[in-house]
Amino acid sequence: MRLIAAELLKAWTTPRTLFGILLAELAIIGIGSAGTVDSAASSDRLPPALEHDLISNVGLAVFFAVLLGVLVITTEYRHGTISQTLLATPGRALVLGTKTVVAALVGAAFVVPGVLVALAIAEVWVGDRGFHIGGNELEQIARLLLGASVGALLGLSIGAALGRQLGAIIVVLGWFLPVEHAIAALLPGTEDYLPGMAAIGGILGNGETGIPLGRALLVAAAWVIGLGAIAITVTRRRDIT
Repeated sequence: MRLIAAELLKAWTTPRTLFGILLAELAIIGIGSAGTVDSAASSDRLPPALEHDLISNVGLAVFFAVLLGVLVITTEYRHGTISQTLLATPGRALVLGTKTVVAALVGAAFVVPGVLVALAIAEVWVGDRGFHIGGNELEQIARLLLGASVGALLGLSIGAALGRQLGAIIVVLGWFLPVEHAIAALLPGTEDYLPGMAAIGGILGNGETGIPLGRALLVAAAWVIGLGAIAITVTRRRDIT
């Protein structure tokens, strides 16, 4: 618990990293939510899928959670504080394990402000017209929390394996945006096993593969364990001065 508290304090005391990502996330989610609610408000009756569409806008928070996972570890390499961290806790696998817990917690926490912003916009705009959150939307939110945690773990593993902040961010942006779709187009069937389309997309329930949650969790676990093992191996062998 002491190590986890220390890592949480690090995340909290790096405002440019934490709050910069959070503000960007909230700005985009706010704009998207306002557009969704404005379209619904222009009709005589609210669309039955308004609540679902509104929560779906918050899915963008998962992508920011991936970036956060990258920064949790690469910020230490960039600023040279990784040496002090490993001196205080010599076990490199233990350090990565602690950061894994923190990345999962903070990644999930990133979803909460996005949900609150989306719901606040809807409540102010059309709250008097029967807007309400039910069981389906609560399930959506739970999936978002889980998907963000998985995304943060994937980002952390990639960042730990590469050790360079810019390089890890480029890999994340390249893989989750164009590369996965190119692989799925060239090799039909592989989309059921990709970390973005199958694992995260399946957990969120809006993946292009349409795989069930149980299978999505298995794919996610395989990727998290595999990338985590690579990250631990590389970190143990890396010369840190």
